[in-house]
Amino acid sequence: MKSTAKVFQVLETICSDGPVTLTELTRRLNEKKSSMHRFLSVLSRTGYVEKDGYSKKYYPTLKIFQLGVSARNRKFSLHLVRPYMEALTRQCGETVNLGLFMDGKVIVVERVESSDPLRTDLGIGTGLPAHCTAMGKVFLADLSEEALDRHIQQHGLRGFTGKTTTSPEKLKKDLKTVRERGFSLDDRELGEGIRCIAAPIRGMSGRVSAALSISGPSTRLSLKKLNGLKRPLVRLAAEMGAKIG
Repeated sequence: MKSTAKVFQVLETICSDGPVTLTELTRRLNEKKSSMHRFLSVLSRTGYVEKDGYSKKYYPTLKIFQLGVSARNRKFSLHLVRPYMEALTRQCGETVNLGLFMDGKVIVVERVESSDPLRTDLGIGTGLPAHCTAMGKVFLADLSEEALDRHIQQHGLRGFTGKTTTSPEKLKKDLKTVRERGFSLDDRELGEGIRCIAAPIRGMSGRVSAALSISGPSTRLSLKKLNGLKRPLVRLAAEMGAKIG
């Protein structure tokens, strides 16, 4: 029973603190390295955590989100985040999403739906490619050039529509613009009928911890309207980072 409780403690630590190494977990939980390795082996075999081959860090998998467990234990307390998202939805009339970056994908961990019946359809736990989504480009823009090259090598730049960027050089140019402007756009890059704008939520270190986005059908969410939403979106993302980050 004690070992089972410790396994759950390890999982909670990984979910709440983000990806961590075996050594970091051993130190934080004051456990022997051999015991920690055993706990991690259990979580790996059952599909709840995976180990990144480059960083040697363990991170929670999509299985956690699909079970509805870890979203409440991530870096953000969702009961604190949701009021911000609801206020933004009321202001813009579109769906607002919160995303985290895991295993090269953007994971939707919270969303507040537009009241309009015509809206984007993404469930909690959905994994999205990073290179052709507004939230994904926020995360990629925060990577070092080496880490970005590694991401492209591992995950590729698959084309989903005629507007998807599939060239590494073009993507790097776009990410430079994202860094300069402080927000990113997805103009029908993942789906023909979807547009999205996203802004980074930064933690105390200044690094991007999460992404906040507004998405909607392109028939209603024009580029002009998207650009009109950038100020309230960026401002709110900064407020969320200052309060929760």
